[in-house]
Amino acid sequence: MLLFLPAGGSLVAATALLLVWGLAYGGVSVSAQHWLMAAAPRRREAASALFAGVFNAAIALGALAGGRAADRFDVPGTLWLGGTLALLAAGTAVVATAGRPASVGGHGHAVVQEEGRPAR
Repeated sequence: MLLFLPAGGSLVAATALLLVWGLAYGGVSVSAQHWLMAAAPRRREAASALFAGVFNAAIALGALAGGRAADRFDVPGTLWLGGTLALLAAGTAVVATAGRPASVGGHGHAVVQEEGRPAR
């Protein structure tokens, strides 16, 4: 988002950024669904329903917050806010996973312990 600020005056640069952003984001929902299905292999339907509900709620809340920010600030201010929130989220993810070993089972799937069951 922050890259749109310097590229804002160039249609070519803004288009290139949108293409890169779209391609990079394209795998997010697929990857998240894959991790979710690996985490709950015996409850795939419930996990899928929960994922769809949370994903759609997050989109709606993000659109609401973004719309409110766009009403309150100008476009560059909204981009700065979005970029700052993205950097804070990335930092939180790094801090939350620091020191945790990456545990990978067969076929590249994460080893997940279900409630009351030992890990495979």
